[in-house]
Amino acid sequence: MNIFGAPSRYIQGSGVLDRMGEILSPLGDRFLAFGDETVLSIVGERVVRALEGNNKLAIMETFGGECSYREIFRLKSVAQQSKAQAIVGIGGGKAADTTKALHMHLNLPIVIVPTIAATDAPTSHLLAIYDENHVIQEVLRMEGSPSIILVDSTVIAQAPVRFLVAGMGDALSTKFEAEACWKSGATNLFGGKPTQAALRLGQLAYEVIRESGEEAKVSVEHEEVTPAVEKVIEANILLSGLGFESGGLAAAHAIHAGFTLVEEMNQSFHGEKVAFGVLVQLVMEKREGNFIRDLIGFYRRVGLPTSLEQLGLREFRSDKIENVAKRACQEGSYIHNMPFEVDEKAVVEAIIEANSLMESE
Repeated sequence: MNIFGAPSRYIQGSGVLDRMGEILSPLGDRFLAFGDETVLSIVGERVVRALEGNNKLAIMETFGGECSYREIFRLKSVAQQSKAQAIVGIGGGKAADTTKALHMHLNLPIVIVPTIAATDAPTSHLLAIYDENHVIQEVLRMEGSPSIILVDSTVIAQAPVRFLVAGMGDALSTKFEAEACWKSGATNLFGGKPTQAALRLGQLAYEVIRESGEEAKVSVEHEEVTPAVEKVIEANILLSGLGFESGGLAAAHAIHAGFTLVEEMNQSFHGEKVAFGVLVQLVMEKREGNFIRDLIGFYRRVGLPTSLEQLGLREFRSDKIENVAKRACQEGSYIHNMPFEVDEKAVVEAIIEANSLMESE
């Protein structure tokens, strides 16, 4: 069977944060809203004003920064004591995942307010739980999807441009991974077969990024909200989010998982690692050299990494690449959604070939 999942509402635009009280009115009158210190210093007062201006109670909490059970249970206690009727998580991926975890424990409507467009996590029903040492413990799944995603384009445009560019890298993968799952007959993140809609969304995300990515980057460097910025934000968060969950994941994200084991790459963002994973997947698929080189040219123009060195591995180490391949090919990995057999040797060779191709440009 085919399955397609999505949030109840996705709302994007410049200044929508100031209309939060009106937009969230159907969810109740008492809201627990949280974000880390930096996020609250930027938008905290706007959130309080927007909610209280519509006769809503805003219970503001400072987020500890990690989606850990300790933080989840702390915020759960605050929500229960304050009799919150809905949860509003503001910030990046960790805040979004904590919001989802609170939904699983409290069964309350949740609103995710991303302040960066670095990943497609806001629309997803997946969440990653970490321990206090920032090591991932498990990946959980909500039964449904988030209630509302509220994206203020002005807030996104004021964040460092590297976040937007990393989001482009994550979004670009959607097309290629969904196509691989479609060809292999693999299941998507809802346990069903990919839908045509998911394939189209992945293709559209790719087209938007290629057509508007460079212009959007320049605009955000000047903290301007332009049509190109609006298109790329939507591609990074909505199109990619719906496309990856309902289309499925494959080699690009599996390679990313392997790269997380390389300490030198820890400073690289999720989307930057995935972007390199896309090129490795294209090599594995034996795509035309001109197509890959054209994509590499785009990477360079927007600032996505085009070599292992740019991801942080300044000295090539075969043992580390072998560890990446071992992790990418472990049982249950998304790499086995590719429409052909993949083993560790093939992954090592593809990483080396992709890196050599990029360095030869």
